[in-house]
Amino acid sequence: MGVDVFLEHHTHLVADARVGLITNPTGRTKTGTTTIAALQQHPDINLVALFALEHGIKAKAKAGEYVRDTHIDSLPVYSLYGSGRSLKAALDKIDVIIYDIQDVGSRAYTYIWSLAKILKAAGEHDKRVIVLDRPNPLGGRTIDGPITEEKWLSLIAGLHPVPRAYGLTVGELARYLNREHLLACSLTVVPMQDYRRNTRWADIGRDWIPPSPNIPSPQAAITFASTGTIGTLGTVHIGIDTDMPFQIVGAPWINAKKTARDLNAMQLPGVQFQPITLVPDTWLFRNQKIEAIFLHITDPIAFRPTRAEVAILAHLVATYPEFKIPKDRYGRFDSAMGTSTVREALLKGESAREIWERWEVGLEKFYMVREKYLLYKTRIDE
Repeated sequence: MGVDVFLEHHTHLVADARVGLITNPTGRTKTGTTTIAALQQHPDINLVALFALEHGIKAKAKAGEYVRDTHIDSLPVYSLYGSGRSLKAALDKIDVIIYDIQDVGSRAYTYIWSLAKILKAAGEHDKRVIVLDRPNPLGGRTIDGPITEEKWLSLIAGLHPVPRAYGLTVGELARYLNREHLLACSLTVVPMQDYRRNTRWADIGRDWIPPSPNIPSPQAAITFASTGTIGTLGTVHIGIDTDMPFQIVGAPWINAKKTARDLNAMQLPGVQFQPITLVPDTWLFRNQKIEAIFLHITDPIAFRPTRAEVAILAHLVATYPEFKIPKDRYGRFDSAMGTSTVREALLKGESAREIWERWEVGLEKFYMVREKYLLYKTRIDE
C-alpha cells in the first residue's frame, strides 16, 4: 500500500512540518499497524492532528450521522463531516495533510469528495496534500454508468462530473480532479509498490477492513454501485442490516427464480444472479418472508456494476406491477444516479441496453482523458 512506500522512502516530504492525517481503520501498514500509530511512532514525523470524514475516525457511525470531534492516543480528532468547521480552520492547524482511506471505486461515496474539497481548500491556503494510494476493489479499469450532470453535483452524487464507476485508484482520481478541475493543490500521490490495475482484491493478500458499516466485505464494495441507487427508492430490500449489504434485491412480490433466470439470460459480465429467500429482522419488510436475487460476483474485473443495476431496474419495471419509483423519491434516485435520464427512460419502459447506450459517448471521452493520470499498468495476463 502507499503507506508502506511512504514510510520506507518518502518521510522526507514532511520534514519539519506539522502533519494532519485523514484516515479510519482501513489505514494500516503491511504489518497491520494503523497509519495513526505508524506516523506517531516515526521519529521524523510530527503528527499533530487527525481528521474524520463521514462514519467517523472509527468508521462506525451510520450513513449521514453527525460526526463529533474526539481524541485518539492523545491526538485531537477534528470532524470534517457535519461539524460546520470550515476547511480553512482545519488547515490552519497543519502544514501538510495526509490521506489514507480505502476507496470502493464508486462515486456515490463521500470520502473521495471530501478529499476533493480538501484539495481545493489546500490549494487556496498554500497547504500540501499527500495521498497514500490503495487499490480499487473493482480493479481500477472498470468505467461504467452515467457521468454526473451539473444539476446533480453534490457530496453524494459527486462534486465533479465522473462516471458512477471511474476506473481509477483514489490517488489517480485525486490527480485527475486536481488537474482537470483546476483545484491547484500541491499534491503528491505515493503509489503502491508492484501493484497492477485489474488486480482482484483476493489476489492482493490483505484482509478487508470495512471503510464504513455497510461495506463489511470486498463483495459489498463491488456490488455497492449495483444496488445503491435502487436502495434510495425504499421499495425493495438491498440487504442493509443483513450479512449481505448491497448484494441482494428482494421484496415479498418478487419471484426470485424467474428474476434470476431472466437476468442471467442477459449474460451480463462477471455476475450470476442466484435466487434466495430471507426474513429481514430490521428495516424494510421486517419479519416478512421475501424472495431476492443475490449478486454472485464471478469476475470483479469484468463486472459492470451500473449496467447490472439498470438491468435489474428495467426487469422490475417490466415484470412486476408492484414495483414503483415513488414520486417523492425522484430527487434522491436522480441524485444518486447523477442524472434524471435513467429514471425517465425506465418510466417510459425503455430496455436496459437502450439506457446504457446513452452514456457510452461520455465514457469514451472520460476514458481518454483519464489515461494521463494512470500510475499503474494492466496485468499482462488479462
